[in-house]
Amino acid sequence: MFWANVIGMKTVTLLGAEANRWIFAGENDYLVNRWSYGIRKLLGKRCLSLLDGEEHRERRRILAPHFRRIGMDPLVPLLVETTQEHLRSWANAGDIVVLPRMKALAFEIAARYIFGDIRSLDLKTLSADFDDFVAGLFAPIPLPLPGTTFGRATAARKRLFREIARVVAERTRQPDDGADVLSTLLEVRDEQGRPLPEDTIVDELVLLLFAGHDTTVTAMTNVMLHLARHPEALTRAQAEQDALRDAPMTVASYRRMRYLERVLNESMRVVPPIAGAFRVTTRDVAYAGYRIPKGWTVLVSMAGAAHDAEVWGEVESFDPDRFDEDSAPPRPPFSFIPFGGGPRACLGQHFAMLEMLVVISRILRDYSFSLVPNQDLSYVYLPFPRPRSGVRLHLEPRRVPSRAPEPAIAGGQ
Repeated sequence: MFWANVIGMKTVTLLGAEANRWIFAGENDYLVNRWSYGIRKLLGKRCLSLLDGEEHRERRRILAPHFRRIGMDPLVPLLVETTQEHLRSWANAGDIVVLPRMKALAFEIAARYIFGDIRSLDLKTLSADFDDFVAGLFAPIPLPLPGTTFGRATAARKRLFREIARVVAERTRQPDDGADVLSTLLEVRDEQGRPLPEDTIVDELVLLLFAGHDTTVTAMTNVMLHLARHPEALTRAQAEQDALRDAPMTVASYRRMRYLERVLNESMRVVPPIAGAFRVTTRDVAYAGYRIPKGWTVLVSMAGAAHDAEVWGEVESFDPDRFDEDSAPPRPPFSFIPFGGGPRACLGQHFAMLEMLVVISRILRDYSFSLVPNQDLSYVYLPFPRPRSGVRLHLEPRRVPSRAPEPAIAGGQ
């Protein structure tokens, strides 16, 4: 536990599982959410992340059915189809840079899930504006001056919101009975029977694009790097996929990918997609014998808990078997929180895990890959932790074994 002035805010950093438990227990009581000025300026005023209290709970209730693990089977064909379409273009590229490829794939998945029919959308232009918009969310100096990161983000925001508002208006005039998120938001009525305002729907859709895109891109890019760096993990993950080739494409079959799920979790432990989040105290509070005054910022550290040597041992080593529930020692609650926790836990965490399982499993089944030498794999941490090179891989179509040994996955290894 320590404190420092961060951009003029007195900020207390609390590290560890018990600290995380205390923070999440205090949501909407002695702690409330805090976003930076840049995020508050660029995100829509009525989006879920900027709401508090009962309004926040009600909006989560409306959106929750789209993100529950149960009922996600209809999403699997969408995920598989979109992934295979993109992977076909990877196969002809030879050496690839993973980060931009994952960006394009994840953005299309998010767009198809949120909007349903995307034929009227220019995804390439929308994605470019989205990248400039996201960069501005974390700009150190949030002044909308021409040529600055925040200035470009402000301009991109106008174009992005205008295009999504056009889609919302069209769907309002010609509604359909689709299962996409936009259809749900258009059907919502308040106690007086009034629909959500169109600007509120636009705000929410932009937030969902942001929340469901960059963190997933970060996680999948880092998974590919970790697998390429650890051939033994790559071999085991591919053996598991070979043994599951004949399984039907359902959520249940992806839940059988126990080793791949461990790989995903260990990758997110080594490099959490989001390092931390901020809260602010609503009154004087005490933690671990220390007083934290009203109005101070509190940082919840995903990375701090994930790198606690007392819980994880050799924290820098990559060991997916840490997450083997049959053999690994139990760990305290809130020691692994890649999706946050408490009332503000990531609404889309089950969708994100399913998306990552689908994408990485298809790559493992169809391709062999290795790191291209002489690239800069040091990390840049803002806005999200990613290798500077974007991870350059040499990719080749994989010769599939005629029959994989079933015991490779039978007991979860």
